[in-house]
Parts: sequence; C-alpha cells; structure tokens
Amino acid sequence: MADWTQKLKLHHLKTLVAIAEQGNLSRVAKMMNISQPALSKWLTGLEDDMGIVLFERHSKGLRPSDGGKLLLEHARRLIRDMERSHNELERFKQGGLVGSLHIGCSPVATDCVSQAILPLLEAMPTLYLNVEEKVMTPLLHDLLSGVIDVVVGRVGGRALKLPLQYRVLYTEPVCFVARPDHPLVLRGSISWQDLAPWRWIVWPGGTPIRQSIDNALVDHGVMLPTNTIESASMNVTVNLLQASDMVSILSQRLAERYQAQGLIKILALPPIEQKGSVGVFWRSNETPSAALQRFLDCLPFEHSQPGNAR
Repeated sequence: MADWTQKLKLHHLKTLVAIAEQGNLSRVAKMMNISQPALSKWLTGLEDDMGIVLFERHSKGLRPSDGGKLLLEHARRLIRDMERSHNELERFKQGGLVGSLHIGCSPVATDCVSQAILPLLEAMPTLYLNVEEKVMTPLLHDLLSGVIDVVVGRVGGRALKLPLQYRVLYTEPVCFVARPDHPLVLRGSISWQDLAPWRWIVWPGGTPIRQSIDNALVDHGVMLPTNTIESASMNVTVNLLQASDMVSILSQRLAERYQAQGLIKILALPPIEQKGSVGVFWRSNETPSAALQRFLDCLPFEHSQPGNAR
C-alpha cells in the first residue's frame, strides 16, 4: 500500500476539511477552482491509498465516516499549527512578539490566571498571549483539538477521563450568594429551607461546580428547585443577582472577589462540606513549549504532584 502521507500537502488537508463542512463535491470544487471530476478522482485515489472510506455518500451529499472524522481531527490541527507558525514567523520578521501561548480559563480561575500572567510577561516580554474564558467542557474540547495550549479550571467529572496531564492548584468550598440588600443577607444565619422560596441561578449540568452543589443537596436532603436558571456567564449571573431576589452558587474565592467589589454578599448558610478543586490541564502527548512551561511554573500551586487525567 502506498504511503499516502507523502502525497498530502497543506491544500489537500484544507480540501478535506472543506468537503466535510460543505458535504458537496461540486461546491468544494468551485471553491478550490478545480473541476468536480478531478476532485472526485483525487478523493477516490486517496481513499484507495489509505485503504478506508473517508466520506460516506448519501442522498444529501457526503458526510465523514468514522475513519474520515479521525483524519479530519488531525487535518484541522495541522492546519492550525501551520497558520500559527506562519503568524509567529511574521511577527518575528517584523521585530515584534516572539512565541505564543493560548490560555483557556473558566470563570472560577480568572484570578490565579491573572496572577500567573504578570510574572510570565516579565520573564517573556515578547510573548504573544491570548486568553479565552469559557466553561470547562468547550475549553477541554479546544485543548484536545489544539486550539488552545492550556486550560485552568475545575478538576473533576469528564476532565479526569481525557488524555491530558493535570495538576491541582487548590481546593475550596462553594457558597450561596445574593445581592447586597437581599432579605436573606440581613439574617445572621439561614438554613437550606430558607433558600427554597427564592429562584436559583446554577451552573450548567455536568460542570464540576454543579456536581459539587448537587452532591451537597443530596447530603442535606434538599431537592434542586424546578425553576432554576442555568448560566455559564458570570456577567449575566451577577447582573441578574443585582436586579432581582435570585440567589446563586459560586466558588468561595470567586464569591469573595465579587463581595469585595460590593457586587454581591455571601449568605450565612452553614458550611457546605462539598469542595471543588481548581487545576491546570495540558496535552500529555506533547512536550510543553518554553512559554507553557514558564506559565505552569508561574501558577500558584498548593499541590506539587502532577497527574494524568486518564
């Protein structure tokens, strides 16, 4: 069987991605400025060389087979790597920034990421830095696909089943919060039953912090209210809290930060035993770049031993 890897060039990878996205050879041929028969012949030849079907033909066009999805995953990563290399070399030629690091962080981790960025830039002042804030599920997907280099956020759930290296930064409890003049804030202490009449804003199902609060509810024999609002946006959550009598659940450090700014108050609920860990994740099948290693060194670790997520 021919070594098909020797025949593939960057524009071939882009063609495969275009076929997957468009699902139509005629449209892709027009985009690539080639004839449809020539494109069909090339794809058939590649499938013959690989010994697998990359795209399944059906009434509405083409869709990737399981083998095709695997190839497309690598193709997209290679395209991104080449584009990133091109951008970094262009900046280098222009005497600008050298090297790059793409960081993903969940809302709970923005403080420790910020603390690590300052010494990172002192050590590497010409580094191109990109920071993106999301919840953990899309961040971990972007990390695995090569869109970002490192993720800082909640440890737990699906994250520990992925082929990633991770390290715990710290462990903290979760707490309930409300607007500063909420009726519950005026009480010296409250019970779980006192929370029942108020509408809750909770993190989306499946997120580590949501799992922590779900476990706490089980521990206290409390049911999650049926009229909850799921929000992965801290800005939306804080705005809703300030404009209503809703209550929400945050990590202790995040809640203390917003409370110090006068935006919310931590409610005097008895301590919630369920705790969550915040950690850093990076790909285990790659040697960390100089920028990534420096960033890892700058993070405030309370736990020293790294681990494998899977």
